[in-house]
Amino acid sequence: MKKILSIILSGLCLFSALAADDYYIGTGTSTQNKVPVYGYNNYGWSKFIYTGDELAAAGVSGTINITGIGFQVSNDISGYTMDSQVVYMRYAYNTTYGSTDVSYPNTSVGGWQQVYSGSVAWNGPGWQQIILANPFSYTYTEGQDWGIEILWENRDGSKVGGPPSFYGRNVGYSCVYKSQDTSFPTSSGTRGNYHPNIWLSTPVTAVPPPAILPVPADLATAVPVETNLSWSSGGGAPNDYLFSLWKTDPVEVIESNLVLTTSSYDPAQYLEYGTNYSWRVVPRNDFGPAIGCPAWSFTTLDDPSIVTFPWTESFDGADFPPSDEWMRRSGELSDPVSLNPSSIWDQEDWLNIPGTGDKAAAINIWGAINGWLVSPLIHVTDPGFYLTFDLAWLKSGQPPTGTPPDPSGVDDRFAVLIGDGFSWSTANIVREWNNTGSDYVLNEISPSGEKVAIPLAGHTGRIRIAFYAGSTVSNTDNDFMVNNIYVGGYLPSPQISIARDQAAGTTLLAWDAVAGADSYEVYHSADPYGVWTLLGSTAGTSYLVDTASARMFYRVKAINVD
Repeated sequence: MKKILSIILSGLCLFSALAADDYYIGTGTSTQNKVPVYGYNNYGWSKFIYTGDELAAAGVSGTINITGIGFQVSNDISGYTMDSQVVYMRYAYNTTYGSTDVSYPNTSVGGWQQVYSGSVAWNGPGWQQIILANPFSYTYTEGQDWGIEILWENRDGSKVGGPPSFYGRNVGYSCVYKSQDTSFPTSSGTRGNYHPNIWLSTPVTAVPPPAILPVPADLATAVPVETNLSWSSGGGAPNDYLFSLWKTDPVEVIESNLVLTTSSYDPAQYLEYGTNYSWRVVPRNDFGPAIGCPAWSFTTLDDPSIVTFPWTESFDGADFPPSDEWMRRSGELSDPVSLNPSSIWDQEDWLNIPGTGDKAAAINIWGAINGWLVSPLIHVTDPGFYLTFDLAWLKSGQPPTGTPPDPSGVDDRFAVLIGDGFSWSTANIVREWNNTGSDYVLNEISPSGEKVAIPLAGHTGRIRIAFYAGSTVSNTDNDFMVNNIYVGGYLPSPQISIARDQAAGTTLLAWDAVAGADSYEVYHSADPYGVWTLLGSTAGTSYLVDTASARMFYRVKAINVD
C-alpha cells in the first residue's frame, strides 16, 4: 500500500519557495488528474508538450538551464507520496501530437534526458516543485517553434485513493497518457487536451528582486487590528527576509530588520485602531539583499469601541443581534476554545410572555448545544464600573407561571466571560452557574428573572462581554434568557430618612426614587468610616430594619438600571 506521509522525505523530493528566473506557462483553472501523473492506477505514463511560443510568452529568451519544474495542485492533500517516479525532458519539434504519435517513447533514442528519479510527495493546493537531479538546458530560437516535451513515468506499483489533481487548460492534442494496474504499460496511449500549468525555474545568479503581493495591500484602509502581515517572493530563492514595521504619525519603530525565514509576520500584540503603519520586506539570498524594496503602508480601522456610558442594551429593537458589532458563535467552553459563526442565540419575549414588547436574548438548551453571544467592544476606563443584566431560566416556551424548568444535569452550564474579543479561554470566565459545585447554582436561577451584578474592576481597557450557555447531552429542554444589559458606574446615592420605632425595635429607612434605578442595596455600619455590611436589597424605596439599642449608621446605594 502506498504511503501517505505528513512530511517530505529528505533527498527524495524538494518543494521550495519561488526561485529566481521563474517562468510560468498557463493560468488555467480547469482541473484534471491524468497529466502529469494519474494516481488511480498502479502504473502509468504521460507525455506532454509546451511550445516555443508558450515559452517565449512566459519570458524565456536565449539559453536557460532548467533546474526545477512545478505543477499547480488543485486539491487539498498533504504528503501524498508516490514512489519510483521518473521524469524525462527533450526538445519538442512538434506543437501537438498526431494520431501516429501516441506510442510509448523509446527513451534511449530521440534526445531524451532523464532529469529526475525518486519519490514525489504531493501537497496542495498550490504550486509543487521538483528539483531536477539533472538540469535541462533549453535554448529558445526566435522564428523556430521548438518547445519542450516532458515524459512522466509512474512506476510505483501501488495506489491509494485521493491522488493529486492539477490546474490547467484545454489545448488540443497537447498530451498522451496511459495507465493500468497490472504492470508498467509500454503500449500506445490516448491523445488528450490536458495541458497543466507549469513552473520552470533556473539557478540563482544575482540578488533577489523585491517581494511582491503584500497583505494587507499597499494603501489598504480599515485593516483589522488582529491582522497578520504576509507577502510573496518575487523570485531569486531568498534564504530569509529583513522585516521592518513602524507607525508613521508620529514615527514609532515596532520592528527593525527582524530576520524572518517565512513570508509572514504575526505581531506579538494587536495593532492599534485608527493608526497608519508602514512596513518593508527585504529578501536576501546567497548573493545579498534585494535592492529597491518599497515601503508599503496601510491604515487600521477606526476604533469601534463603545466609549459613552452608561451603556445599555435591552434587545427590544427589530434587529437581532442589535448591530453588526455583536457576534453569535458556537463552540464548547473548554481549552482550546474554537468558535464558529452561529445563530443559536435569538430574540424572544422576555420570560416567554408575549405582547408586552419586552424582548430578550435567548438560547434554547435541549441537547449538545454550545452558544456564545458576544458584545461589541467596550472601552472601560473606570475601574469602578460594573456589569448588570437580568437572567432567567425557564422551561422552553413556558412563562414563570407555567411548567417549571426541568432540573439540569451536571453537563449544563451558563457563564459570563470578559476578554479582548479576539480569542477566548476558560481563564476569561468571571462568573459561572453550574450544578457541579460552583458558588452560583444553575438549577437555582429564577424563572421569574433575577438581577446579576459583576464588578468590572481589573477589566479596564477594550473588552468584550460574552454570554455562554452549553450542554453536552440531551436531557432537559429549557431556555436561558439575558436582558437589560448595563455597563457603567453606580447611580447617585439617595438621601434617606430614618424613623425608629422604639417599642417595636425596628427602624424604617425611606428615600426618594433615583431616576433609572430599579433596585437598591442597603448597608449598615457601627462606624461611618469603618466597614459597611450589606443588609439586603429591595426594588422599593423603603427598608425595615430590626434594630437593637446600639447606635448604627445606614447607607443606601442605587446600583441597577434597566
